[in-house]
Amino acid sequence: MFKSLTFLFLAGIVFISCSKENIPPQINTSNNQDNMGWLVPVDELLISQLSPDRIQSIDAPYFQSLDNYYLNANEIMYAYRYGDTVKIYTQKVLGGHEIVNDRIGSHHFAITYCPLTGSAIAWNREIDGEVTEFGVSGHLFNENLIPYDRNGLSYWSQMRLQGIKGNNGGSDLESGLLLSTTGATIRKSFPNAMILVDTSGHECNDSICGGLKQGDDFGDPGNNTILPSGDYFGIINIGVTNGGEAALLFNYDSFEDSIKIHHTNFSNSNIIVAGSKLLQFMVAFEDNTGYPDIQFYPLQNALPVIMADNKGNSYDITGLIVTGPLKGNRLPSPTSYSAHSFAWESFFGGHIELYE
Repeated sequence: MFKSLTFLFLAGIVFISCSKENIPPQINTSNNQDNMGWLVPVDELLISQLSPDRIQSIDAPYFQSLDNYYLNANEIMYAYRYGDTVKIYTQKVLGGHEIVNDRIGSHHFAITYCPLTGSAIAWNREIDGEVTEFGVSGHLFNENLIPYDRNGLSYWSQMRLQGIKGNNGGSDLESGLLLSTTGATIRKSFPNAMILVDTSGHECNDSICGGLKQGDDFGDPGNNTILPSGDYFGIINIGVTNGGEAALLFNYDSFEDSIKIHHTNFSNSNIIVAGSKLLQFMVAFEDNTGYPDIQFYPLQNALPVIMADNKGNSYDITGLIVTGPLKGNRLPSPTSYSAHSFAWESFFGGHIELYE
C-alpha cells in the first residue's frame, strides 16, 4: 500500500473536500513542535498547515419533512434514530461539509463523513459531561478524517473513534447506529422522517459529493493486500486497552436480494447482522433479549420491519421492537460502519476477519 502522504500528494487532493480546486496545504512530516503529542505514527498523518474549518461543518442544521422532499431513489443516505425521531442525511450534503453537529432533545450527536474513505459514523457529542462541537481540522490519519472538538481542542480519529491528540487523547467516543442505504429504502422505512437540507449555499461537485454509489472506491490506491477493492461493512472492537485492532467485515456477496440474517460471535457478544443486496443495507445488533434459546429469522416485504424471533417479537431496521412482549425496547448496536477496503486495511491490517 502506498504511504498516506505519497498517495495524497500524487493524487493532488491533499486537503479533502468536495472540490479538487482547493489549494493544497504544505505537508509537514518532520518531528517538530507542530506534530508533537500525536498518539499515532506521524508518518501516517497528513498535517495541514492551514487553519481548521476550511470545510465548514453544519452547526445549525435545518430539516424538512420527507413528504415535501424529492428523494433520489438511488442516492446513498444515512438514517439516525433516537427515541421516536428519525433524521436523514444525504451523502451529497455530508460530502460538502463532512460534519453535522446535531441534537434530538437533550441528546447531542455528530454525523461525520469522510469522502476519501467512504466512512459515515455517528457519535455522542457529550464528553466528560460536557457537550462539545466538532469541526474539520484539515488533518488526515490514514487518509481518514480527523475531526477536532472545539471545546477541548482535542483531535479524533473518525474510524477508530478515539482521541489521538490533546486533552482527550486515548479516550473513546460512544457511537450510535447510523443506517446507510438508498433513498428508496429510506422512503419505505421512514416516511415521516425529517431530512437535512443544506442552507449554506455551498456548491458541491457532484463527481464526489453526489456521484458516489454503494461499492465505489473513491480514493482507493488499488494496492490492497488482504481485501478485494470495494465497500465493506465492519464491526469493530475498540478501547484503550486493545487499540481498536479487531474488525469483522461483511460484503454484499454475503447477502441476497431478499433480507438475510447472519448470526455470529464477536468481542464476546452474540451478534445479528441483517442485510439485503436489493435494499442496499447492512445493520448489526447485539442480542440482549435475555432469552437463552432465542432464534431470529428475516421478514420480507415488510419494511421497516426486517426480522422476527421465536418469542413473538418483530424488529425494524434500526433494531426497535415494534410488536411482541418486548415492544418498545431496542436492540443495541455494536460499533459498526461501512468503509472502503483500503481504509479497513490501513486501520486494522492483519486484525481483519472477513465473514464468509
